[in-house]
Amino acid sequence: MKLYSFASDNLTNIWAGIGAGLWAVGESDDSTFVKGRITKAARMPIGAFGILYCNETRSLTVPFVVYSKADAERTESQVWSKSWVLPFSIKPLGTPRRQLSRDRALEIVPSLSGKRFEKLFLVQGQFAFQAADVADEDWAVLIQELAE
Repeated sequence: MKLYSFASDNLTNIWAGIGAGLWAVGESDDSTFVKGRITKAARMPIGAFGILYCNETRSLTVPFVVYSKADAERTESQVWSKSWVLPFSIKPLGTPRRQLSRDRALEIVPSLSGKRFEKLFLVQGQFAFQAADVADEDWAVLIQELAE
């Protein structure tokens, strides 16, 4: 299955997005980067699975289902303290109360055995809207650990 990973600087932003049922990404001044990201965002299907990653706690949190296409025409300025772009609706399957640290993920997510965390979870900003292939067993572990 395909899994989309999105990073956030802190839990406050994650709570805000979960409360709004919405996620988005930071703005960029690099027009080539923006064009590529818009193209990748357009390929993310409704019904896709995603997961959030918190840079502050270095943990995975909140698996979700994508509920709308990313809107390339809209900038979201009411959910977070700064404007974010390419907003899309999500159905959270948990809350940030449950987190899975990088170290623990390396121990219990089957496909991470002997690999780097970033091979499965594309949490760097340049990889927004880029899916990784994960095994059903990996998703099952994430749901068991993080869904509420």
